[in-house]
Amino acid sequence: MISARLLQIAMLVDKNKVVFDVGSDHALLPCFLVENNISDKVYAGEIALGPLNKAKENIAKHHLEDKVIPVFSDGLAKAEDDVDIVIIAGMGYHTIKHILDNCDVSRYQYFLVQSNTDVELLRQYISDHQYTIEDERVVFDGFYYQIIRFSADLHEPYTDLEIKYGPINLQRRDEVFISYLIDLKKRLENINEKANKDEYRQSIREIEGILGYNIEH
Repeated sequence: MISARLLQIAMLVDKNKVVFDVGSDHALLPCFLVENNISDKVYAGEIALGPLNKAKENIAKHHLEDKVIPVFSDGLAKAEDDVDIVIIAGMGYHTIKHILDNCDVSRYQYFLVQSNTDVELLRQYISDHQYTIEDERVVFDGFYYQIIRFSADLHEPYTDLEIKYGPINLQRRDEVFISYLIDLKKRLENINEKANKDEYRQSIREIEGILGYNIEH
């Protein structure tokens, strides 16, 4: 069984699309997408031979050699023309930025990105390029992870608040997002007890405004 994080990513993949999973590691997500009839064909991309060999072993174990194709590739450099959707997950922001900077984003229907660091910078990147955030998810899997689905469709720049917390998150306000905000508020309060800076107090007030009330702890 895949992790809660990967499951949420899988749930954002449209059916019957060809997927390229960048940095696929053991190809767990590609195998899941095929075995659950979400995708008929998934490329498992890896830049390191060790993980690529592990991916090949896992693909063989699941007897999916005809549907999950391991690819030795730096980002999307070896992506075939039939790819519809790109997944870039479980990396830092600067690695994701490098991959996006070195590909034609408009070539693909949409991207699913999940950065382990600097999610705000990732949204700023999307906003600066006037891409469209189509969907978002916050998932708790030991930590809070944020998954963003975006396309190259033209969109006006996002507001500072949308870049910080996510335009779809702010609209949907689902349970996990609210839990994330409450957790973030607690952490900022703990930091501010020692640092006592305006930037932390401002962020706390910002979160309280989104939540609609002050939360006492």
